[in-house]
Amino acid sequence: MRCVVYSCVLLASSILPASGQDRKALDPSPAEGFQFTGTWNCEGKFRNSKVHKSVYTGAVILGGKWLELTEQDIEPATGYQAKYLIGYDPLQKQLLEFDANNFGAAVYSSGSGWQKKVLVMTSPISRDAGASYAANRFVYTITGNDSFTVDWQISQTSALKWIPADHLSCERKSK
Repeated sequence: MRCVVYSCVLLASSILPASGQDRKALDPSPAEGFQFTGTWNCEGKFRNSKVHKSVYTGAVILGGKWLELTEQDIEPATGYQAKYLIGYDPLQKQLLEFDANNFGAAVYSSGSGWQKKVLVMTSPISRDAGASYAANRFVYTITGNDSFTVDWQISQTSALKWIPADHLSCERKSK
């Protein structure tokens, strides 16, 4: 059903493009100062209406240049675990996410970065005729000081017509 799962695609990085692109748009941290460090309880549903629950933990690593996120699914109890590393690539002038999980791996990118509390990270288009979808993306939306949502969307065609696949609402875990 899914190759990779919802990651918070953010980073507290000061590396920015030398081009004239908007500094805040390509800064992986939202301009509003939202921080993804800590522990998050996430709940939602897959497109088949089955419940999805997971726990995220986030930390800024490598001298503040990368965000490391770890995900552990609680329900369904498939044992899904993932490690996400998110940062800015000055050569490609975009945000990148490296997703390593116990079911596979993937890379996502965003050339536009944060736009009004929303970050969209998109996979390359697959040319594999046997793939269950041609591309997928994650849409991260900051909904409050201690909350965000993650929407996983897929396109079954290379023309990129997005359909919902999963939705999670995440709340910061109390200390």
